[in-house]
Amino acid sequence: MMLFRPTEVRRDRSYSCSCTKSHAIGSPGKPADQGFTLIEILAVVLIIGFISSMILPGLRFSGGSSRHDEALNVASHLELARQRAIMTGKTHQVMIDVDKGSYWVEWQVRLSENGASLSVAEQQRAVWEGNIEDVLRPPAKAFGYEPIPNRFGRGSLLSDPFYFDGIDTSEGWLDEGQVRVVFLSDGSTDAAQVVISDPDGFAATLDILPILDAVRIRHEDLGD
Repeated sequence: MMLFRPTEVRRDRSYSCSCTKSHAIGSPGKPADQGFTLIEILAVVLIIGFISSMILPGLRFSGGSSRHDEALNVASHLELARQRAIMTGKTHQVMIDVDKGSYWVEWQVRLSENGASLSVAEQQRAVWEGNIEDVLRPPAKAFGYEPIPNRFGRGSLLSDPFYFDGIDTSEGWLDEGQVRVVFLSDGSTDAAQVVISDPDGFAATLDILPILDAVRIRHEDLGD
């Protein structure tokens, strides 16, 4: 007669499994609580450096883009003054108030006998009457300047935190007061440079050439 002892079999299996599990957890070759290895730390540093190299230039470009927009707005006033001087046959000038950061376009107007400037309609009437020579080329004592009758004559301001660092003209470096850039009736002018800066030490330089229609814009790091 054969006897079976199922209870002891279950006990043996349970013991066997328990030993196997205990050995896996308590294995001296694989500690349960490991620190970071040198390779893992280096990998994290490299990832952070890679992300920074992509983000920081973008942040700097954002500031450079705003500075470039300010330079483009000033350049548009200069180019308009040159083109308008050629089209109207009258001398134009861009007035730049270095201290206030403002700028606008003026044109040459004929003055009445009492010294007041004639209106645009009065000047146009003189053209219709045939007095073109007198209107376009008045004697020195009979002309002055006034803002042109559109948004370019109403004045613009540099956005904060940008400012005019100064203007390099034929008369030297001017960094205060009002400075004018004059365009004669043929569009010619004296070479000049207008420098727009920000507190971070970056600048946009506008190169005004004597006979070139477009104004060149260069970006510089004044800290270099």
